[in-house]
Amino acid sequence: MSESNKEQQRQQQVQNIIIDLESRNERKVIEALKRVPHEGSPEMMEALFNLYAQSPSEEVIILLEKTLHNLKDPACVEPMMDVLNDDQKDKQHAKVLSALWQSGLDVSEHLHILVDRAVKGDFLTAMEAMTVIENLEFSNDDALTKSIQKMDKAVEVKDDKQDLMVSLRQVLLDKLLGEQ
Repeated sequence: MSESNKEQQRQQQVQNIIIDLESRNERKVIEALKRVPHEGSPEMMEALFNLYAQSPSEEVIILLEKTLHNLKDPACVEPMMDVLNDDQKDKQHAKVLSALWQSGLDVSEHLHILVDRAVKGDFLTAMEAMTVIENLEFSNDDALTKSIQKMDKAVEVKDDKQDLMVSLRQVLLDKLLGEQ
């Protein structure tokens, strides 16, 4: 079998899994989730996170979280950032951030997105973003400085996240100063 045939076959497998993930048939969804760790690819990330919006059963949630929390492929980072950048998918942002933290994927180059989600998101999203940021190491002082400047404005907003925003600003400052 030629390389192009193998690639076509792989792409067809990926598309079939995505179709099954988007199915209303729970058995198909479960079978697709079981295939993802072995046959999965970054192209499936959006379909995986879209499952949360379908109010899945407990069994689907358990399999979905197991799959997302065990991601090891760095190529999954960009599709996950795409979901985080999509304001229409704000209900999925906390789940994406949780998966990033649980999987240990390095998203330090995307600090601006993490901070943006913390500022714009609800309390849970902000908490998840802070957890991810706390567990990253940063080498880009400019990105940290810009994020702290953004947090300077965010801490002035009086809402249920104000104390969290103050804490996140301090975490960023500590990382800039090399204290964490």
